[in-house]
Amino acid sequence: MADIVFYKDLGLDFTPHPVTGDVRPITNETAIKRSLANLINTRKGTRPFNPEYGCNISDYLFGYQQGFSEYDMKKEILDSIKTHEPRIFVNKVNIKVEENDVKIDISYIIKNINQFTSISTSLARAA
Repeated sequence: MADIVFYKDLGLDFTPHPVTGDVRPITNETAIKRSLANLINTRKGTRPFNPEYGCNISDYLFGYQQGFSEYDMKKEILDSIKTHEPRIFVNKVNIKVEENDVKIDISYIIKNINQFTSISTSLARAA
């Protein structure tokens, strides 16, 4: 039995379908993971026609801000997800700040599928 597709996004690797030649879509878990990675790695104000899309998490790592805390980073991530990714319920956000990068782990439940999954990503300072 084939999996039911609840969510579908455009595959950005532009791999053509072998029969139709159309760009292959990504579905469900893969679509949401790609969306979350894009959301976290996109700086607010850089998307044409959608300046509020993204997350300014790099401000906390790469710019000096007095009173910086992991709580502020988590809040930035959660606010962005709440606004731009309605397909999930966030269970937990873990942040580990190291000398030159920040590691982000997000565990969540995909709505309609009730599938628990997670994503790990990191932001690193350019050398």
